[in-house]
Amino acid sequence: MLLIAVYELISDVLFVLLSHIFKYRSKVIRKNLKSAFPWISQNEQADLTLSYYRHMADLIVEPFIISGIHENDIRSFARYENSHLLNNILKSGKDVLLMMSHYGNWEYLLTLPLITDYEVVAVYSPISNPVIDKQMKSLRSRFGVTLVAKSDWYRTVLKRKSARPTVYIMISDQRPVQPYKHDVHFLGLKTYVQAGCEKIAQKLKCAVVYVDVEKTERHCYKYRLKLLSEDGSLEAQDRILNRFYDELEKTILRKPELYLWSHDRWKNH
Repeated sequence: MLLIAVYELISDVLFVLLSHIFKYRSKVIRKNLKSAFPWISQNEQADLTLSYYRHMADLIVEPFIISGIHENDIRSFARYENSHLLNNILKSGKDVLLMMSHYGNWEYLLTLPLITDYEVVAVYSPISNPVIDKQMKSLRSRFGVTLVAKSDWYRTVLKRKSARPTVYIMISDQRPVQPYKHDVHFLGLKTYVQAGCEKIAQKLKCAVVYVDVEKTERHCYKYRLKLLSEDGSLEAQDRILNRFYDELEKTILRKPELYLWSHDRWKNH
């Protein structure tokens, strides 16, 4: 397919720019990798960094790939291994909080309306340029996802009323500095994290599902769904957070270059 070939060429150029010309956030990447994997050698760290840049270059072009292909071809790029889990929960009358991290490709999850008849609502970060923001919002909502700005997310979700069960997609991230009061043991380190997912799960009394991501080949991903809780309101404090980060750690250790290492993760390491 010509479209894919063009974007792969662009990705190859981006890889050279990120890794060799600009060395994009290389100090942050090295610091994060050293904190998470103190036992690896400098050569292994260098190889992992290059693999990360390669993935990042692909990641930049992939939203445009997915927006430019026919819906019939989407399943070749974003495959859901056990979507029945999601639909069975929704059919029972419960909302679902779908939790994932900046691992693999989280943008592809916006294709979720193609595998369910229920509404899908996702958080997004607006772009400061209003023209680009409008274009990106249109691109991201192509498959029917309802987008809610990050600044309005909690207020909107907690006050929202729907006649039918809804899927809420939420990216759960670390917070590298205090005073965040929630912390987990993650990749061998005390890690401060956002806890809004628990607040939503408790208020909505919804099921919580973890999204495990596997990159099967270039630009292609497989998503496995794993139930973390049938009802978030019945869980003890931090239980959902700990389960999520336990699962995320397993995912990262399987193929660490697919995690977003260029963002600060641990300030004090």
